[in-house]
Amino acid sequence: MRQLILSVLLAFSFNLQAKEDNTAEVHKFIKENKSVLVHVHATWCPSCKVQKKVLDAMKDKNFKVLEVDFDNDKKFLKEFKVFQQSMLIAFKNGKEVKRVFGITKEDKIISFTKSSFPDSLQEELDNRRGASKAPKAIKMTMKQAEEKLRESGIIDKAKKKGDDYIDFELPNVHGKKIKLSDKLKNGPIVLTFYRGGWCPYCNMQLKAYQENLDKFEKAGGQLIAVSPESMDSATTTVKKHELKFEILSDNLNKEARKYGLVFKVGKDLKEVYLKFGLDLAKNQGNDSWEIPIPATYIINKDGKIVYSFLNVDYVQRAEPSEIIDILNGLK
Repeated sequence: MRQLILSVLLAFSFNLQAKEDNTAEVHKFIKENKSVLVHVHATWCPSCKVQKKVLDAMKDKNFKVLEVDFDNDKKFLKEFKVFQQSMLIAFKNGKEVKRVFGITKEDKIISFTKSSFPDSLQEELDNRRGASKAPKAIKMTMKQAEEKLRESGIIDKAKKKGDDYIDFELPNVHGKKIKLSDKLKNGPIVLTFYRGGWCPYCNMQLKAYQENLDKFEKAGGQLIAVSPESMDSATTTVKKHELKFEILSDNLNKEARKYGLVFKVGKDLKEVYLKFGLDLAKNQGNDSWEIPIPATYIINKDGKIVYSFLNVDYVQRAEPSEIIDILNGLK
C-alpha cells in the first residue's frame, strides 16, 4: 500500500513537471544563440517524429535545435501565433525569420534550414535576390544598368589593393567629426562604402558586420561605414539595426568620389527606384541621384590599402570571414 501511494505521488509529480510551461527558458535560449530552429512537436504526432529524426541526423549544423511541446508550452504558442504542431520556426539573432508547417522530406527540411541559416553573407544575399518577385522588365533594366556601369571602367579607376588610402573627415550620426588618420593611430581600419539604408542588401551587409563586430575588433580592426545618406537617414539606419560601429554621412559623395566609387543613376533605373518608392533625393537630402558602388577596404596602420572588394553588382559584398582573415594576417 505504501509503495502504491509513493508511485502515485511520483506519477503526479512527473505530470506537473511535464505540463510546466517553458516559455521563459525558450526565450532565453533564443536570445542567447544566434541561430535557433524551434521544432514545435507533439508526442502523438507522426510527422513530428520524422522531422526530429531528420534534424538529429543532420551533421555540421550551423544552428541550435530547440524542441517546444505543442501540448504544454501554451504561452509560447500563443505569443508566436502557432496553432499546429509539426512546425519549424527559424530564429536569427532573437527574431523570427521563417517558418514552415508539416514538411517531412529530408531534402525539404535541409532546404528550409539552409535558406533560413545561410553559411555566409553572400549566400544570404543571393537567396534574397533569388526570391525577388520583381517583373522581368524591371530585372532587365537593372541588369542593363549594371552592364553599362561595368563597361564604364569604374572598377579600374577606383582605389584598390596596393594603393595609399585617402584621408578624410566626416560626421557620424551624433554630429562628431571622425578623421581616418586619427583612427589609424589605433590600428587597421575596415572601411566600407554602402548605398543607403533604403537598399535591402546594404542592410543585410551592415547587420552581418554588426554580428561579426566583436571578431573584427578582436582581430584588431576598426569598422567604419560611409554612405551618402543624410544625417537623419543614417540615424534611422543605425537605430533600425542597432549598429555599434561608426556610420558616417558623406554629403554629395564627396569622399567616395575621391576613391573613384561614385556613379549617377540613369533615367531608366531612376524610374525603377521611384516605382518602388525609393527616392534618393529624400534619402540623401539632395537631388544628385548619385551613389557609390559597394566597396570595402582594409587599411593598415601605414595607410596602405591591403584589401579591396569592389563590384558593380550591388548584391555582391565583402564576406566577414575574409575580412577577419586579412585582419588576423596583419598582426
